[in-house]
Amino acid sequence: MKMDYKTSVDLALSLGYEEVVDDKAFKGRYFIKNEKKWIHDIQALMRHLEIDQYADLENLGYDLDNYHSYKDHTNEMARQEMQSIYRGITHCDGEATYLSDGMWLLPDGTLEER
Repeated sequence: MKMDYKTSVDLALSLGYEEVVDDKAFKGRYFIKNEKKWIHDIQALMRHLEIDQYADLENLGYDLDNYHSYKDHTNEMARQEMQSIYRGITHCDGEATYLSDGMWLLPDGTLEER
């Protein structure tokens, strides 16, 4: 089973994407890093944008490389990835690590807003 929307959001944030509120975006927000937008569900996105070519998504600033890297991840695989990120960036094992915008990555790979 593929990862759900919440886990996709958590993964994007842990990878350094930042949330942008936008009424026109799916669920009223999108996530961006290095001027590339995170893709949660490519088929739903393409229907929403009324396009049928991946190249069109790339031209609109979507991150196809990361999409293809994580598209087959399950929730558990995404949590393992976030735990790996935690181990790579934490300064104190067992403590939450600040990411950005009030979001903290916990040792178990979950996110917490403070």
